[in-house]
Amino acid sequence: MSTIDVRLEDRSYQVTVEAGIRARCGSVLRDFVGDAPGRKVLLIADEAVSETFAEDVAASLEEAGFDLAFGTVEAHETNKSLPALSALLEAAAREHIDRSSVVVAVGGGIVGDLAGFVAASWLRGISLLHVPTTLLAMVDASIGGKTGVNLPLPDGTLGKNLVGAFWQPLAVLSDPEVLSSLPRRELACGLAECVKHGLIADWALLDELASLAPSILDGDVVACTALVRRSAAVKAGVVSLDEREQAGEESASARAFLNLGHTFAHAIETVPELGLKHGEAVAIGLVAAGACARSLGSWTDADCDHLQATLEACALPTRLSAKLDSEDLIERMGWDKKVRNGTLTIVVPDGRGSVCLHVDPTHQLLTDGWNAVGAA
Repeated sequence: MSTIDVRLEDRSYQVTVEAGIRARCGSVLRDFVGDAPGRKVLLIADEAVSETFAEDVAASLEEAGFDLAFGTVEAHETNKSLPALSALLEAAAREHIDRSSVVVAVGGGIVGDLAGFVAASWLRGISLLHVPTTLLAMVDASIGGKTGVNLPLPDGTLGKNLVGAFWQPLAVLSDPEVLSSLPRRELACGLAECVKHGLIADWALLDELASLAPSILDGDVVACTALVRRSAAVKAGVVSLDEREQAGEESASARAFLNLGHTFAHAIETVPELGLKHGEAVAIGLVAAGACARSLGSWTDADCDHLQATLEACALPTRLSAKLDSEDLIERMGWDKKVRNGTLTIVVPDGRGSVCLHVDPTHQLLTDGWNAVGAA
């Protein structure tokens, strides 16, 4: 067992990484909320794991004496929506979920974001427990308290996470055993966030990922456990410095560094003809951010080549699969949540294992980024 502290002023919690911990969720939760016969738990699960890992969690919760209610979500970006949120809130009403109840999220990032928003919204906030079942959720999405849903934009595409709230969980329980059942594509998506963490604060991790990738993509439990511990520690450390991405509105916000690659990624993630998953969009976004760093002089051609080779070793895309117009993509970047007073801020590498915020990037700099990944 390994625990990672997320140190916040009054909402600190731990990320536990332990093979088989999904079967102990009930006793762990009972340690937090105490014995209360009839205490309700709203278990919100990805449909894909509703009859496997979610059943393991449910059995553990029932054995611990909790009264279970269920909600399932088909985990795709178009379903990370206000209607899906509304359906889950209506389920909370039907099941008489009260202030002593707990929402337990079992699934990947989409389910975690939705379930977290339910917990933040219902009765102005009830307790939340994350049980992530994807690599991406274990190393990134379940840690830090970001919740939310997408919203349609005027051009008909989806704006990522435009409606949401910060809501920290009681704990995160990550069971690397479940990763052995994931398709390689899903594991690769998680590796994209690990690459991002290496670029932000652990260049040695970036160096090692190329050799680690084959074992991770095969779902090796030992290799996955070590990677989850190391990468999640980077995310937890950054969140502990800056819970709500507000530390120093006029200076660098530590948490904003976690958006490396994401401002580019969010502009392409929901473009239908690309068919990208979140981690795949992030991988392309990291290449674009690296190209910006090269244009700014903080990265060399060798650094960009190293990043691209690492992503390719992780079975991730580094270019767009269709020719998109860079002007359209730059316009879509204007919907990013990091726009303040009409001014865009992007995160770019600033050496090996460090990043910085670049406020109000020039049109040419953004074009350089998009051209590097194949935009016209």
